[in-house]
Amino acid sequence: MALDPLLAIVVTLGLLGVLVAGFVVASRIRRRKAQPAAEPAQQREPVSIAVLERLGEGEGPRSYTLHRPLIAIGRGADNDIRIDPDVPGALTVSRRHAQIRREDVDYIVEDVGSTNGIRVNGLVTHRNLLRDGYHVSFGSVEFVFRTPESPTASRMS
Repeated sequence: MALDPLLAIVVTLGLLGVLVAGFVVASRIRRRKAQPAAEPAQQREPVSIAVLERLGEGEGPRSYTLHRPLIAIGRGADNDIRIDPDVPGALTVSRRHAQIRREDVDYIVEDVGSTNGIRVNGLVTHRNLLRDGYHVSFGSVEFVFRTPESPTASRMS
């Protein structure tokens, strides 16, 4: 008979545990329903589209819109930004020199194994976050990175 009261206590505690767990789960479900679903990162558009403005002399385009998530830069015909052979210093640019990657609202320049490297504001780098007004050189061909908020970029559009 001593087992019956002990069994009753164990069963009661078990039922209380199930009830508490049910309340916890129900409150989490209610909180989840109350919060709006977050947008997946790949569906968010950047706040702005940046531009690379080529400095110096030479034929070919002077301004390039960075309209895609990944922009390839080099002398090769398959690049998004192709450095024309008539641009002074073009031979210092590799066929596949660098890339600019858009990550949400940031733009990052990265060397992809070029011979003469990249410089940001005169400093040699392999990978660098770009900000409005930064000077970027691929070999000896120099550009200025612009965002639409800058006065110069708004005149280029």
